[in-house]
Amino acid sequence: MEKHIFLLILVFLVQFHSSYSNETDQQSLLAFQNLITNDPSHFLANNWTKNTSFCSWFGVTCSPKRQRVVALTLPNLQLQGTISPYLANLSFLIELNLENNNFHGDIPYGIGQLPRLRVIDIQNNQLQGSIPISLFQNRRVQIISLAFNKLSGEMWKGTWYVPELRVLNLRNNTLIGIIPPSIGNATKLMNISLNGNRINGNIPKEIGNLSQLVELSLSRNQLTGSIPSTLFNVSSLLVVSLAFNSLSGPLLLDDQRNILSSNLEHLGVSYNQISGHIPSNICQLNALKVLSISFNNITGEIPRNIDCLAKLEEFYTGYNLINGTIPTSLGNISTLQKLHCGNNRMVGELPPELGKLSNLNQIDFKENYNLIGEIPNAIFNISSLEFIDLSFNSLSGRISNLLHLPNLIQLLLSNNKLEGEIPRKSSRAARTVPTS
Repeated sequence: MEKHIFLLILVFLVQFHSSYSNETDQQSLLAFQNLITNDPSHFLANNWTKNTSFCSWFGVTCSPKRQRVVALTLPNLQLQGTISPYLANLSFLIELNLENNNFHGDIPYGIGQLPRLRVIDIQNNQLQGSIPISLFQNRRVQIISLAFNKLSGEMWKGTWYVPELRVLNLRNNTLIGIIPPSIGNATKLMNISLNGNRINGNIPKEIGNLSQLVELSLSRNQLTGSIPSTLFNVSSLLVVSLAFNSLSGPLLLDDQRNILSSNLEHLGVSYNQISGHIPSNICQLNALKVLSISFNNITGEIPRNIDCLAKLEEFYTGYNLINGTIPTSLGNISTLQKLHCGNNRMVGELPPELGKLSNLNQIDFKENYNLIGEIPNAIFNISSLEFIDLSFNSLSGRISNLLHLPNLIQLLLSNNKLEGEIPRKSSRAARTVPTS
């Protein structure tokens, strides 16, 4: 008898707790609504009413059995206001998506403490203040997307406790501080986007521990030091974007014993202080489609076997100290579309093999000053060419065969030793008259 009474009491307490919790969810949502100062589409004003179940409200998803809020998704509604701290009472919340609105103010600390949170996406708003430390101590969160806001303060530099984190997108804020070495503990990270902040210090070598990393975007920051060699050992890596920083040291360690990521497709390190030469082991990156190393202090020659990068589509080496002749092997890279090698110290002639690049639409060898000889007629047979800049060299001979360039938009040949006139039928071209 006593056991039977105990069970009845237990059932009553569970039911009471469930009812109370449901009421808490509703109160939390209403508190969130109360801080909305502008709802242009009237989705909340017309739909979030007390005489209907909150589980049927626009943007609210509940679990079928417990009737608890598991998702609040209100993107692209131009909502204005602040984010209510009472959202932290939605203890079953898995996804919070408020992207592309006009929320301002801070991110409530308690949101990072939600025990079931998997996704927080509040990008493209006007949020200010620092990122709550609690977000980087959440053991279940998988996606943190806070890009395109006005967040400031230091990135969390303590020990990270985000073992399930897959995506970290904090780009285009005003964050400062360093990338903590403990980022290497988030071993499931696939995408790190920190572009357009004020982050300083070194790129921690511990990033090499992220064996599932696909994209690393750290451009437009204030990073210093060398590029860690461990980064190029991550076999899953497809994109590395480090442009517009103050990185120094070599592009890659010229060590054939290193096995570099053969899957890397995009390597961008322009606008840094990278020195040294283009190493021979770059051939291990044989899946590269974009190699962008412009505006650095790179010396030496373009490797004679550069055609080992057989899938290369865009090759940017401008504004360096590269010397030597143009390798004929460039003509073997049939996929090449953009070839920019201007503002270097290259010498010799333009190889006729460049005429084999049937997909080329941009070619730039300007301001090398010591390129000589005639422009190969084969180049003027590349019908896909839209942009040619060979200005400020010592090229000679007559201009001819421009009628074969139906897509040409801009032709820059000034400050050479060329002769002749540009045919009138090349009317699409924004032409610069060659001068001696």
